[in-house]
Amino acid sequence: MSVTPFLMKMLARYTGGSDEEVSASADKQRNLLISQGNPEYMETRRRGEGWNVMTSTALTPLVVLPTGTARLELHNHGSRVAVISDLHAYKLLGTAVTEGEVIFAMITTVKAVPSLTAQVLYSMTGKASVTPTAASEMVTGVGTTVVTGGWQPYGLPSMTLCSTVPGTGFSVPIDGKLQIPPDCSLCLQLCASIAEASSWHIGVTFDWVTMTQES
Repeated sequence: MSVTPFLMKMLARYTGGSDEEVSASADKQRNLLISQGNPEYMETRRRGEGWNVMTSTALTPLVVLPTGTARLELHNHGSRVAVISDLHAYKLLGTAVTEGEVIFAMITTVKAVPSLTAQVLYSMTGKASVTPTAASEMVTGVGTTVVTGGWQPYGLPSMTLCSTVPGTGFSVPIDGKLQIPPDCSLCLQLCASIAEASSWHIGVTFDWVTMTQES
């Protein structure tokens, strides 16, 4: 199918706030024809609202499907939306056997603020870290009781073989497919083939975005 480009007036967004007009092309269905020149997430992170958090205490993975306990809960106690970019895990201890691990996640419906276990939020753009309180925009909980509502594994399963020294880690790109609306929570669990005590840390990277969500 031939593409008929045409010019569309747009406002260029610059750090200095310029309103200079630029042109763009679109096809017959008005899909914009663009070429990305900068890395992904550069503009999102430029706004300075990227954060990451990881459990401060190592957890024991489940050897069954997750149900009513979240090993890490992030509750949106504000008015913006928390857009998830990555889930990650780090293996602190291990035995000399091959294991398989996978991160499970779910987004809850509207719920109460969980019992606080403050897990420090670290900025992705050099801001001071934030230690949540029960009144913070993001409230963190560990080992919280939740209503099962769609646990799902994310990413390829990890396979590890290590001794009792720190082992491996992995990150799962989410790229905005998980979002925490106001008064809802992101819940994480780690499932593995072996329930090694206090062997894993899990975490998440997210960006605060001011936007509306369709109901």
